Amino acid sequence: MTTSRPAWHVATWPPLGWLETAIKLVALGVGIDALLRAGGGTATIDGRRLIEIIVLAALCLGLVGAIADRLSSREIVAMVFVLVNNIGHLAMLAALFFHADADGHLLLFAALMLVGDLVKLGFLASSGFRVRDVPQSVLYGLTAAYVVGYAALIALA
Repeated sequence: MTTSRPAWHVATWPPLGWLETAIKLVALGVGIDALLRAGGGTATIDGRRLIEIIVLAALCLGLVGAIADRLSSREIVAMVFVLVNNIGHLAMLAALFFHADADGHLLLFAALMLVGDLVKLGFLASSGFRVRDVPQSVLYGLTAAYVVGYAALIALA
């Protein structure tokens, strides 16, 4: 027996969903800007910077996993956004290796992503948004894990 996959489509997103996306797009631009400003240099990887790299790398790994989820849902906006989200996070991660003065960028990046995820929690609570058969508590938990990660990056920066 074969299961049919849904066709690619554009979902209707409520205002909080678009607000979350807009805030995070600004953050992702900050991450890309941080890498562009690195100028081919190298950063000193001290204890604090190493912890920042580990936390951000963990967040990046989760986002790489999100690509498969977005492929299965076949929603165009979510798919494009998860790819841009991965690029922005990976750019910020690379900037931590190559840009000695990336702390300001990291602080702004993490603060915007944190605000975006707080908006996402509001979006989840107000919309009843679901991802297939995944319990909503899982969506809250995953988002909360990112909130903790970004808060940790803010504390470190």
